[in-house]
Amino acid sequence: MASKEQLRKVAMYCNEYRPVFDTSFSSSTSHFEETKSCKNCEHFTESGFCDIDLVDKILSSLAMELDKK
Repeated sequence: MASKEQLRKVAMYCNEYRPVFDTSFSSSTSHFEETKSCKNCEHFTESGFCDIDLVDKILSSLAMELDKK
């Protein structure tokens, strides 16, 4: 399972990220930007997985980019 920070980074780089807004929070854009994560994406299931299987692919891609530096 990916960490909280990894889920934030994946959401930043994911082309399929589709935010689901939690109506229990205010709709403040700054609050949303701070919490952009796979956890608030429509593709993230209640059991904690990406239903289009992109988390591991994006994390691998990010790791390869870091290896090149």
